[in-house]
Amino acid sequence: MGFSSNVLIISILFLFVHVYITALWHLASVVSVLEPVYGFSAMKKSYELLKGKTLYAFVLVFVYLAICGVIGWVFGSVVVHGGEKFGVFVRIVVGGFLVGVLVIVNLVGLLVQSVFYYVCKSYHHQGIDKLALHDHLGGYLGEYVPLKSSVQMENLEI
Repeated sequence: MGFSSNVLIISILFLFVHVYITALWHLASVVSVLEPVYGFSAMKKSYELLKGKTLYAFVLVFVYLAICGVIGWVFGSVVVHGGEKFGVFVRIVVGGFLVGVLVIVNLVGLLVQSVFYYVCKSYHHQGIDKLALHDHLGGYLGEYVPLKSSVQMENLEI
């Protein structure tokens, strides 16, 4: 094995570890918002929730990071280093568009994190404390209107 194959193996290993820890971190951030668990306890809870859904988490985080990487690469090549090739107006328009796309990607990413949290809770047959969720979201949404029927996600296959 030469130097380049060792670098390739270490890079792939780093990528897998990085994506897995990012998935843990993002799920722990949702846990710390929706449950009274913080810090290392939230990381441990997210570790427990990821069991059985690790591949899904890996794919979601990898796609998110890949999209952010492409946006960063295009921004760098067009807006930052594209002075000779592109005019100022084109660079401003492309830069503004890419910032808007990045904002949308981040907002969708936060939504996906929250939905994935509930998918993991459902997969492990853990109940959702609706009263605590009501108390937590009540300050933001105002009046709470309860659902007329119970929605179960256990029967859904993803």
